[in-house]
Amino acid sequence: MAEGTLRGPTALAPIARRWGRISPALVPVFAVITALIIGMLFMILTTFITRGSVDIGAELNRTGTAYAGLLEGSVGITLSNTLTADSLNLAEIYIANTPDMATRDLNLAARASDDVGKLGLETSLRYSELFARYPDLTDEQIDELGARIADIATIGDEKLLAMTPLIVGLNEIERDAAEALVEKAAASDTLTPEIRTELETDVPAAADYNDADLLSSLKTIQEQGLVKMGRLVEQAGVLSALELTSSSPDAQDIAAISILTSVKAREQAAFATKLQSLGILDPASLGSQLRLIKDLFDDGLLTAETVNAAIDTELDSIIQNRVVLLRPNDQIILSPNNAASGIIMAENKTPDDPRDDNVVDAVYLQLGTGRAFIFFPGNLENMIVRSIPFIIAGLAVALGFKAGLFNIGAEGQLYAGGILAAWVGFSPIFAGLSPWLHIPLVIIVGMAGGLLWGAIPGLLKAYTGAHEVINTIMLNFIAILLVDWLIKSNDPVILLDTTASVPRTPYLLETSRLPTFQSIPTWLFIAAGIVVTVFGLYQRRNTLQTDMRNIIPPVINGLLIGVGGLFLGWLGSRGKLHIGFVLMLIAVWLTDWFLERTTLGFEVRTVGANPDAARYAGMNVKLNIVLAMALAGLLAGLAGTIEVAGVQFNMQPGYFGGVGFDAIAVGLLARTNPRNMIAAGLLWGALLAGGGLMQTRAGISIDLVKIIQALIIMFVAADAIIRFLWRVPEATPEEKARTMFSNKGWGG
Repeated sequence: MAEGTLRGPTALAPIARRWGRISPALVPVFAVITALIIGMLFMILTTFITRGSVDIGAELNRTGTAYAGLLEGSVGITLSNTLTADSLNLAEIYIANTPDMATRDLNLAARASDDVGKLGLETSLRYSELFARYPDLTDEQIDELGARIADIATIGDEKLLAMTPLIVGLNEIERDAAEALVEKAAASDTLTPEIRTELETDVPAAADYNDADLLSSLKTIQEQGLVKMGRLVEQAGVLSALELTSSSPDAQDIAAISILTSVKAREQAAFATKLQSLGILDPASLGSQLRLIKDLFDDGLLTAETVNAAIDTELDSIIQNRVVLLRPNDQIILSPNNAASGIIMAENKTPDDPRDDNVVDAVYLQLGTGRAFIFFPGNLENMIVRSIPFIIAGLAVALGFKAGLFNIGAEGQLYAGGILAAWVGFSPIFAGLSPWLHIPLVIIVGMAGGLLWGAIPGLLKAYTGAHEVINTIMLNFIAILLVDWLIKSNDPVILLDTTASVPRTPYLLETSRLPTFQSIPTWLFIAAGIVVTVFGLYQRRNTLQTDMRNIIPPVINGLLIGVGGLFLGWLGSRGKLHIGFVLMLIAVWLTDWFLERTTLGFEVRTVGANPDAARYAGMNVKLNIVLAMALAGLLAGLAGTIEVAGVQFNMQPGYFGGVGFDAIAVGLLARTNPRNMIAAGLLWGALLAGGGLMQTRAGISIDLVKIIQALIIMFVAADAIIRFLWRVPEATPEEKARTMFSNKGWGG
């Protein structure tokens, strides 16, 4: 080897060192990726358990569909198809062989395609062959026979045929007498001469059976019932005449057809035969294409009197002159022109509301022939709104962790803040206030409610030693049930809206609701950016004289504020994104500033790290415990207030539904770092916001989202697993100290 040439391990050493520096900060990211991979394995395992086999390629495709749905439902971005000449190839074949097809026939044919697709083309064709083999069987006969095949198989074909003379004979005498005779004979373990004589007298066919067979047959008749057995032997005779047994494939198909109903099965079989003759082997795709053509008619793109004429004369022109975007489920989105990119506005559903004219439905960019990138801003808006309470409540949990306290009471603190905010928002006492006073009052009172509810376990912990976990859990129940009583009480009525159909408070007055970004004038965002820039330049006025490069950070900050505000105003065109988003950013910044830049914050962190050392240094440990829990409650109360005043506009029992408990998971995912809370909360909101579309697209249970959430938290809490899988170096003592959740156990 030439001198200076590096061997393999030596050559990789710089990469390993860089990985060792970078990877520890990425542990939460690796936890999310690992949870998503395991979620895919869960989907494959579920398919294997339910079907007994699994197609790995199909399952990987389903996983991709699921996670693509999750991405679209949360962030709003997706890759989709555009209408091309090949998009309707199966439908064109079908329509060309169906003369004078009307638009109403499209839905009928699409439903028939779906039915055949669900049953399976091969199965439908097999049913068609069965109907051809037994042309004399009527639909009623097939349904009756199929309904009895399972019972025939249970008793046995041969046994039923052998019992036929006995059952026929019993049915020829009076019903009550026959049933009494069967019960009397079947009641004994042996057939006495007296009973046999009586049987042969009433039913001469009984003489042809030996004692053992006769007694066994009578016990079976008693167990199943004489009427049922009469029908079974009749259908067993039909099977025998067809030269079938209950276990033969044709008999099993007849049983399946009876469940579907023979009429329905004949229709599907006939439709499947037609598809086979046309060379169409994918009925599910045909159904989607037929519905797509119906949508083209509904949107006025196809206008001919018959579907055949529209396909022949209009379809090619549409494909060439219009960009028609197809959602993953083949729903149509029409572009305003044939441009390769553009913005699609939502339909104006309320003509009297001028805001509808500014609502953006989608933004698209064509990526070559047949593919397009689409962004749905409404999905991202919903996800952000949904994430706000998780982020702020996660701060409440993290602040407790920093003080060495396990605050499980965010749920109760949310309710305490939310109910007070709702009362101030709808109470006639404050009806005359302007929004400039009413909104701040709602926010302040809501935070005060959370602060009070958080201070209670802090005081108990500091002055009685009662564990905060137990206290906060109990206070959760108290807050939830107290809110439930306040709202549901009707004698006397306390906070109940007596005109509502469900238990809730009255709606908040307009003056108390959080403004939306859509309602904020554009110039205000620009002005805010200019103010931030000027203020930053003023702060750096001395350094600018020596180095003009110091002008860059203030300008960038101003641009971020201005452009970010304009983007949020555009994103919130539906009027859902409210200024609670700004309050959330302020809460994150203030929490981080408090913990890292203030004396009180330093004392809180010191008490959390080592209360004995803090006490020795002259810090008031009890006061810091109360302060930490009170501030945590304040943050949770703010989260509840924002939800009530910015989203729901009233308060209902059980409204928050576990947000406070999910906040614990968000706090753990952020590793109790306020600066990481935004990313953690957005991830949590994305999983919840996109779960529904993921379920719809991939046909999986919504519980998969909960499994992924649980896996993420498990991997974050037990990060040794992630460090091993991703070859992340072991945590240093400093990292362990930064991510320490509590310095005491459950009994501390």
